Order: sequence, then C-alpha cells, then structure tokens
Amino acid sequence: MGLDGPVCESVINRMRHPEINAAAWPILMAIAIWVESPVIDLLSTSTTLAKDKQRYEKISRFVWYLLLWVTVAHAALVLTPMYGWVAGSLLGVKPAVAEAARAGLIILIPWSAMIGWRRYLQGILIRHGQTRAIGVGTSARVTALALTAFGLYLGTSLPSIVIAATALMAGVAVESALIHWLSRDVIARHFSQPGTSNEPPLTMKKLVSFHFPLTATTMVNLLIMPLVSAGLARTDRPVLALAGYGVAGAILFLHRAVTFCIPEVVITLYRGEATVAKLRNFSLGVGAISSSLILLLGLTGLDRIMFGWLIQAKPPIAEVAHWCYLLSAAVPFVDAAQAYVRGVLTAHHLTVSRLVAVLAAMVILVTVIGLGVWLRWSGPVLAASAVTSALLAELAVLSIAWAKAKTSTHSFSLT
Repeated sequence: MGLDGPVCESVINRMRHPEINAAAWPILMAIAIWVESPVIDLLSTSTTLAKDKQRYEKISRFVWYLLLWVTVAHAALVLTPMYGWVAGSLLGVKPAVAEAARAGLIILIPWSAMIGWRRYLQGILIRHGQTRAIGVGTSARVTALALTAFGLYLGTSLPSIVIAATALMAGVAVESALIHWLSRDVIARHFSQPGTSNEPPLTMKKLVSFHFPLTATTMVNLLIMPLVSAGLARTDRPVLALAGYGVAGAILFLHRAVTFCIPEVVITLYRGEATVAKLRNFSLGVGAISSSLILLLGLTGLDRIMFGWLIQAKPPIAEVAHWCYLLSAAVPFVDAAQAYVRGVLTAHHLTVSRLVAVLAAMVILVTVIGLGVWLRWSGPVLAASAVTSALLAELAVLSIAWAKAKTSTHSFSLT
C-alpha cells in the first residue's frame, strides 16, 4: 500500500507545474485521510469483535452507517465553501495549491467508504487467519493504481493531480471489490449459523463504546499531517517546503507502513505474559530495521537518487525531501513501539487510553510547530521535529497506561 505515494508522486513530478501539484499532494492526502479516519479502525474493531453471526450482523449494520457518514462529510467539505475556509484560512495554503488539491479531492468522494468496507472485511480475514487474501488484494490495488496512473499520463493531458487522484480511486475500488469477493467463503463458514459462544450479545452501545475511542484517537492522530502542512505553509518558502515534504512523505510512508499492521498481529496472537517478549521483540525489530534503512539511504545520499530518478523531483524539491527524510529516521521505530503497546491495550479493550495518549501528542505537536514558525525553522526541521516529538509523547503516555493496566487483575480477562 505504501507504493501508492511514490507512484503518484512520480507522475506528478513528470508533468507540468510539478511544484504546485507536488505541494498540493500532501494537502490532498491530509484532508482525504482525515475525513477517512472514522473508518480506519474498523480493522481493529472487526479483528477484535467479529466472533459469531450476531456480532457480525451488528458490526455490519454499524459499518454501513459509518460509510454513509464519511461519504456525506467528504462531499460536504469539498463541494461547499467550507473547503475554502479549511484550505485557505485554517491551513494557510496558497490559492493555486488549494485549487489543485480540491480537483483531486472531488474525485476521491467515494474513497472513504470503499476503504472502510475493505478494512472491515480485512479485519474478519485477520481474525480467522486468512491474511494471504489481504496481500493479494493489496497487490491488485497497487497494480491497478500504477496502470491507471501511467496510462492516463501517457494517453491524456489531464492535470497531474487529477491523474493521481483517479489512480488512487481505481486502486482502492479494485482492492475493495477483490477483498469483498475473497472474504465470502470465510463469512459463509463462520457467520452463516448462530454461534455457541457464552459471551453476551454485542449491543450497538457496546460497539460504539469500543470503536469510538479508537476513531477519536485516529481522527486526532491524523491531524498531524494537516497541522504540519499548515506549519510548512507559514515557512519562508511554503510551496517548496510542502512539495519536498510530500515527496519525502511518499517514501517515508513505505518505512512506516510495515509497522501499521502490528496492532492486529498483537491482538490476534497475544496470549498473556507467555507471548509478551516475542511480540515486543518482533515489533521493535521491525521498527529498528525500517529506521536503519532510512539512515543508510539518507547518510549515503542514495535517497537523493531515489527522489530524483524514481520520483523525478526537481533538484530544489529533492533537496528539501532529502532533509525531511533523513531527519525523520526515528519515526518508524517509534511507530513500531507504539503499535505494540496499542495492540496489547486494544486486546484488553482498553481503548480510552489511546485517546488520552494522542491528545497529549497533539499538544506537543502544536507547541513544536508554533515554536518552529516563530523561530523561522526550515521546513525539514519543523516537520521532522514536530512529528517525532509528538510520536514520542504518545508512546510515553501509552506506555504509562499499559504499566498501570498490568497492575489491575481484571484487565487481563481477554474477551
């Protein structure tokens, strides 16, 4: 999935007005992913709770309500004057950049619903050990995205941001349809007959109380990208800073993406203290390898070749991207550590602590961004310092919450 960004960035930087459209890319993704945030944790919710027919039917109804909500919210944001206020007044983006991003966001109106349905079904597949189907779906997504992006690049004169958004939409549509088809057998096998579980039925109130803290956490957490973009828009060279940040972010996301599935791995395999050491060491090992690779590429200058040759970023953009990338080396390791702790907390249904942690992270993020703008830091220093500081603050609060939870005997009753 992390290949989406580099593919789209490579098209954007090969076409006209690369600086404007490359600057629009992080704005487009920041807004689209934030609107999508209520459905992202359907993966954890279905992995944890989809145990029998009654729960499957209850969660499915809840999912459809949620998909309708995010679709309406996305359309209302990009098709009304609200967008001008968000992009201009709130984020401080230049008008040309804001309009370029808007064109792509209109294409992405169905994006959140398709991702939500796909993540819900992926959670069910994970719950029942069918993770290979997820890899098949992701491979299909990347293939469809790349074929669409380069096909439109070679065969049309559409604006690059429109091509990138159309490619994103095509990839998600193909993946969602394939996951829907691949999950049919699992659903028929496990949810066609009433279960024999002794657990009480899942009510909508219990479902909302479980999912809402996760959603609120993700919504707040995904403010990182818009807030960093807003900070970069207030630097001395805002368009260049945003363009470089977008290019670096596309590759950095590849390093971070390998940590994103860790919570679901922990939720599925956690069996108390007997599994703690292995899961923790695995999680930290993934993060250490990913962060080390950033240092290797950044310190040797190989990342500049990647930005210039693979993504075709112009030299000024590639230089900003290099420093954003190198200064963010610690991010994947902190992501992995966070993912492990989030997984064990979610396995024990302790989701409120995640919200507290991310709120603390936002306080640190806004403080560092404000300090960076006031002291006129360069774009790379501002972005890397703000994101790394916020993630460390979140990890600290999560770790404290888990340490306290371990002292409470009732928290270790897995349900």
